[in-house]
Amino acid sequence: MFNIKIDIHKLESDLKKLYNWKDWDRIQKEIFHTDEWPETSIDRLEEDLERPVQIIEGCEWDSTTNSYDVSPEIMHLYEKTRWRAFSILEPEADEENKQHPELYGKRCIYCRIWTRDFSKQKCPKCSNELLKLPLNEWD
Repeated sequence: MFNIKIDIHKLESDLKKLYNWKDWDRIQKEIFHTDEWPETSIDRLEEDLERPVQIIEGCEWDSTTNSYDVSPEIMHLYEKTRWRAFSILEPEADEENKQHPELYGKRCIYCRIWTRDFSKQKCPKCSNELLKLPLNEWD
């Protein structure tokens, strides 16, 4: 599993100087080292996706997986930062997206589960912050 130490101060500094997608590409490579991330093994992907739906606190939680074999701490920070970069670079689209929470679920990077219930803020299993998950469902 890939793990690195992220310099949070440098990340915050670089985000303040984020003006275009090229800047984001640089942040991904220089801070998150995304070009070094190993892919998750097929066995792990299959194992994750074969886990059954769970009912936790009256809500359905389905299994999910990560394409890259990166520590959950790094993946969580990366995904959270990626959403932040989107809101900085595409403020109008970000605002439009906020008007349609029904197009998103929530997922826990740590437990590799997700729900359609967008109101959830913390994972019921580990209490970590849940992140937005686009559902890719359009009328």
